[in-house]
Amino acid sequence: MRRWTMLGVLLAGVLAAAGCGGGDSSGGGSGGSSTPKGGTLNVFAAASLTAAFTKLARTYQSDHPGWTVKLNLAGSDQLAAQIEQGVPADVYAAASPKYPEELQARDLLGATTTFATNSLILIVPPSNPAHVTSPEGLKKGAKLVVGDPAVPVGSYTETVLRNLGISDSDLNIVSKEQDVKSVLSKVELGEADAGFVYVTDALSAGDKVKQLQLPASAEATATYPIGIVSASNQTEAAQQWIDLVTGPDGQKVLQDLAFGPPPST
Repeated sequence: MRRWTMLGVLLAGVLAAAGCGGGDSSGGGSGGSSTPKGGTLNVFAAASLTAAFTKLARTYQSDHPGWTVKLNLAGSDQLAAQIEQGVPADVYAAASPKYPEELQARDLLGATTTFATNSLILIVPPSNPAHVTSPEGLKKGAKLVVGDPAVPVGSYTETVLRNLGISDSDLNIVSKEQDVKSVLSKVELGEADAGFVYVTDALSAGDKVKQLQLPASAEATATYPIGIVSASNQTEAAQQWIDLVTGPDGQKVLQDLAFGPPPST
């Protein structure tokens, strides 16, 4: 009898411990067991999103304690190439649908959402040494810097010039850069007389450049898609980032920086 009594006591103790353990696992965190507890979220984004995503990263980290947002900001084509090479990435935001669609064709990127638009503007140094006052003035030999056609800003620039009826042979193109920030920098430093950049980048430069508006008929609208990288192990956190970008707080940050709203469907 003593043996059976002891076994009963031990069994009761085990069952009690199991019950306590089950309670801890289901209610141990304020967000529930399905909520990621923390880690690093790798966000790959077009260079023109630098200011907006830097600000949103601070918001995300404040709203999700334990998480760090690591931004990789570069040309959309460079980022797509890195994803193809297996560089760890959770979210990809591009300045054109071209590269997201190529990644999707290889099953490397999930469905995307367009979250913003942008437009181009012509910039010159404040002193305007080449006396450029309009796109037509570029034909007089001004040193022009543009984005490489492989990157969205370069592709959009080609569309603008084509809409204006201006060919490369009419221009003195001194360099083709890999992202819009490099185009902006060349003009700011006086290494070029003019350059085509996004309106958002021109505004961020302040009085370091002078803006020259383009005719509405010449404009090319840039669209920004965002999606979760297929190889991501942080899909819930990645979706939370996308929700921030596409939600009211993210849209306000983008619009304050002169991004336009997503195209209406």
